[in-house]
Amino acid sequence: MATVATRDGAIWGYGRWGCRGGRAVLVHHGLVGDGALGPIWNQLGEMAGLEWIVIERPGYGQTPPMAMERLADWPVMVAPVLEALEIPGRFDAVGISAGGPYAYALAAGMPARVGRLCILAGVPFIGAPGVLDCYTDQGRAAYARYASAGEAALRAEFRTFCADATARVGGNQQVAAALAAILSHDAAGPAREARLQARDWGFDRSAVSCPVDLWHAEADDMVPFAAARLSAAGLTQASWHTQVEPTHLASEASLTEMTGILAAAAT
Repeated sequence: MATVATRDGAIWGYGRWGCRGGRAVLVHHGLVGDGALGPIWNQLGEMAGLEWIVIERPGYGQTPPMAMERLADWPVMVAPVLEALEIPGRFDAVGISAGGPYAYALAAGMPARVGRLCILAGVPFIGAPGVLDCYTDQGRAAYARYASAGEAALRAEFRTFCADATARVGGNQQVAAALAAILSHDAAGPAREARLQARDWGFDRSAVSCPVDLWHAEADDMVPFAAARLSAAGLTQASWHTQVEPTHLASEASLTEMTGILAAAAT
């Protein structure tokens, strides 16, 4: 991974994978993530002529924490980064898990630039009618806590979360490195993610006008399948793909199908 400075002097971490100079696809990592992508992403991108560009959100990887009031602020924040990275006017976007809301925000705030959106087990529009009701009592309580808790309390909660996850990660060096970077920023990244997901996003589903493809497993134990389906039903151009593999993580089959759709749209 590398860093880039924007015109206002801010430093952002990022990673570029796949076919360098190919169709640009801005990838939004999940709650635990950074600018790194696994080998399958690199392979698929090279074969399809797609360049995956992962910008590390504030408090992740090499990007320091920055103030952010709502998810609708994301397009304004990221526009100088796109300029510094010399990303062309039109591009596609991907949102993974907690990166989903940021991908939606980008499509809503940059309708002339985002051609297509792909969501992999993405966090749904929590504020849409009935969506939060699809969660368990524990899930609803967590969102209520995220919406009302202060910064210090949320950072403390996610410091514990990241420490516990680090103990369980085993030999997965990519995840271990992402967790270490999050902790180096005192868990500011996931604390912000949780808070902004639970509060008013600053835009609704009707603002996402581009085609959206969504992949989700029925057995997803982190984001309820029913919540994701209900959320997607409110999008104007949504195509649903049920992931057969019972995991929150995107399967190789899902990634392959997604890459094919993005490659076809780019021609």
